[in-house]
Amino acid sequence: MTDVPRVHLETALQKVGGRWVAATPDDQLHSFEGRGGEVSEVGERIVELIDGKRSVAEIVAVLLSEFEVTPEVAETDTLDFVALLADKHVLTF
Repeated sequence: MTDVPRVHLETALQKVGGRWVAATPDDQLHSFEGRGGEVSEVGERIVELIDGKRSVAEIVAVLLSEFEVTPEVAETDTLDFVALLADKHVLTF
């Protein structure tokens, strides 16, 4: 929870048409969608909060103030999402 995620040095992250899109070193494009293919408001908010200064715990605290979710769910989902983005080379620590 104390790790500070940041955008991978070789990844381009920008808003396109109001949505976040990441182009990773392996020439893949990633958008942040929920399981049903719809825009994930929480996922996009996490991406917005990743600034290379906030820890995962600080990101979770912001999410708790903005969304109706339990601390346990916010923590688990944020850790899982950040780990997934790190695996896809969108983020690094």
